[in-house]
Amino acid sequence: MAEKIGILGLGLIGSLTAEILMPEGYECAAVRRPSTEHFPDTGGKLFDTARELAEWSDVLISALPTVDSAREAFSGPDGVVAGAHEGLTVIEMNTFPVAVKEEMKALIDPTAAEIIDCPISGTQPVIRAGKGVIMMSGDEALCEAVKPMLELVCPTTFYVGDYGTGIKLKLMINFMVGANTVALAEGMLFGAQMGLDPQQMIDVVGPSAAGSTVFGMRAGIIKDRAWQPCAGPSKLLWKDLDIVEEQADALGLSAPLLRICNQYYKKIAAADRLEDECSVVYEILEDEIKSAAE
Repeated sequence: MAEKIGILGLGLIGSLTAEILMPEGYECAAVRRPSTEHFPDTGGKLFDTARELAEWSDVLISALPTVDSAREAFSGPDGVVAGAHEGLTVIEMNTFPVAVKEEMKALIDPTAAEIIDCPISGTQPVIRAGKGVIMMSGDEALCEAVKPMLELVCPTTFYVGDYGTGIKLKLMINFMVGANTVALAEGMLFGAQMGLDPQQMIDVVGPSAAGSTVFGMRAGIIKDRAWQPCAGPSKLLWKDLDIVEEQADALGLSAPLLRICNQYYKKIAAADRLEDECSVVYEILEDEIKSAAE
């Protein structure tokens, strides 16, 4: 069993991964940052650089927020590449463009380490409930070797094929989650404008053919307008939908629903509501009715 797990990025996913793995006997470590100073209090280790973290690790999970932060962490004399060694498996868990995933692989391939692409689908509450999904892609033997560890984080962990297949599936999932959220908000607003009771919509629509995982997650939030606190802020989906739209452009797709959906997440950003739950798009749609009536 690989016992030393380095985690690049102790955000929502990285911190939860460490929280799940440490009680199972894994040592977890991260890079020292102002945001990670508390980590030793929970049993974790801290290193001053990504190079030192990589040198110590059996498995290095990259869960960083931006492409720039990943490039910085991987490159240079104090980066992951400088600390890569035989026996190190790098798990690229970020939601990045397909081309950037290939770029990360191109950085690791000349070293003695190996890299696999394993994006994760699910917010913290979804993962805590055991309903997250990890899509492993890359060398199959390498993926199978780390699968028992990843299954502790998400019992539903699939091997999906060649490196990069995982991120392609994740982009598809995030588009569909975004589109379903906008459709749910528009549908509930449609019902509200007809005078339907929100709880009645939840009780009747949920079990119907229009029900979905997104409906179950977000219809109640819309009913209560419970935009805060939230585990799935709009800023996460907003970032990902831009990546999805860029990929659609690269493929020459018209992608009409994707583009309409992304327009509404840009409206959420313009309204300074990116910290609110994704279903706050309901109020953006509602405001359009008010504006049209003025």
